[in-house]
Amino acid sequence: MRRTWTMVLGSAILAGALHAGCGPVREEGETTIREKPGAVEESPLANRHAPNKAFQAAPLARSGAAVASGGGKYLAVWGDIRQGGIYGTRVARDGTVLDPEGIRINVGTSRGRAPAIAFDGTHFFVVWETGSGIEGIRVGTNGTVKGKVFSVISSGETFGPVRIACSPQACLVTFTVIGTDESVIHFKRVSREGVVQPSPDETVSQGFAFAFDSAVTWNPSTQQFLVVWSDARGDTEDENDIYGNRVSESGIILDGTGFAISTSPGLQVTPDVAWTGRRFQVVWSDLEGMDANIRGALVRRDGSVETPAGFDVSVAPGQQRDPRLAHHGSKSLVVWDDTREGSHRVWGTRLGEDGSTWDPAGFPVSGNDTSQAFGPAVAYGGNRFLAIYGAGESSTPGLPHFVLGTRVGHDAEIEDSPALPLTLEPRPGTRKLP
Repeated sequence: MRRTWTMVLGSAILAGALHAGCGPVREEGETTIREKPGAVEESPLANRHAPNKAFQAAPLARSGAAVASGGGKYLAVWGDIRQGGIYGTRVARDGTVLDPEGIRINVGTSRGRAPAIAFDGTHFFVVWETGSGIEGIRVGTNGTVKGKVFSVISSGETFGPVRIACSPQACLVTFTVIGTDESVIHFKRVSREGVVQPSPDETVSQGFAFAFDSAVTWNPSTQQFLVVWSDARGDTEDENDIYGNRVSESGIILDGTGFAISTSPGLQVTPDVAWTGRRFQVVWSDLEGMDANIRGALVRRDGSVETPAGFDVSVAPGQQRDPRLAHHGSKSLVVWDDTREGSHRVWGTRLGEDGSTWDPAGFPVSGNDTSQAFGPAVAYGGNRFLAIYGAGESSTPGLPHFVLGTRVGHDAEIEDSPALPLTLEPRPGTRKLP
C-alpha cells in the first residue's frame, strides 16, 4: 500500500503544481500560438469574437480550467498568473467571449489555483485550492462577483482536486484530507448565500485507507448528490478502485463508507460523474500495464451498480487520461487527454443513455493550434456542449499556457476551428475598453 500511496501522492502533487507569478509578464519565445502556413499578421487563434479585435490570445493560465453553464451562457474559470490567481470569462452560446480581459474571481488576499465551478440555478459557485485550505465565491450570470470570498475549510491537510455540485438549496464541495496513515474524501455544504453549513459526518470514504480524485454531481429526482472517487482500501498494492457514496441535500451520508463501482485489476483514477435524468454515468481512466484507457459504469438512483463489469469508452493506442463528461437528452459528451498521435490532444465521444459508445474510435476535439492540448472540462448549454482545455508548448503543470474552447454539436460537429481563445490580453497600441 505504501508504494501505491507514494505514487498517487507524487502524481497528484504534479497535477496540482502552480507556477508562481505576480503579473501577466511573458518572456520572449515563452509560449506561442502556431501560425497557419502563409499567415503574416493573424495567428489561427485571432479571436474573431472579441470586440473590435482589440484583444489577442495570451498564455496567462497556470493551473486547471473548469466550466459550467447557466443563465444563457457559460462561465469558464482557470488558475491565472494575475493577482488572486483565479480568473474567468463568460462565453455566449454563439461563441462570443464576453469578458475578454477576464474577470478576477478571487478578490481575496490569498492566491488560488485549480478551480472548480457549478451553477445553482441563480449563481455560479467557484471554489479553489489555496496553500492552506479551500475558498470560494459566487459569481452572477452578468459576470459580477457577489459578496466576499468565503472559506470552505482552513487546513493544511486538504488536498485537491476540489470539486463542486449544486442543488437549488446548497452546494456540495468535495476534496481529500490527508492524515499520517490515511487519506479520506471529505465534503462541506455551502448555502445559497455562500455560508458553510455543518453536517454530522463529512467523510464519505473508509478511514485508514487511501482515497483521492473525488468528483460529485446532483440528482434532482431524489434530491441527492453522488460522490465518486478512486480508492485504494485494503492491502493490495497498486489496486485502486472506483467507489461512490450518496449524500442527501441536508448533508446525510446514505451509503456508509461507500460502495464499489468498479474493482477491475489495475489503477482506476480521475473519475467523473453526471446524472442523466434516469441514472448516473461514471467514467474514469483505467491504468493497467503500459496502457491507459477510458472506462465507464452506470449507477442507479438507489446506489446499485447497473453495470458491475463496466464498459469501454476509449481503448485507443497511447494514454487516455482525465475524462470529463456532461449530459443532455439521450447522450453525454465525454472528453479526455489523449496521446494516440504522440502529443497531448483532447478527444471525445458521445455516450448513450445505456452506456453505448456512439463514436467508438473517438473524434478530435482540439486542433493543432498549439503543440499540446490537455486538462479538458466540458459543460452543456444552449443546444451544444462547450469543451475547454489548456494548450501550449508543453503539458507540464504550472508552465504558461492558454485556455481554449470549442463548441461541440449533438452530431459531434466541431463548431470552432480554430478554437476560441479564452485567456486574452489587449493588443499592443489598442485602447483599453471601458
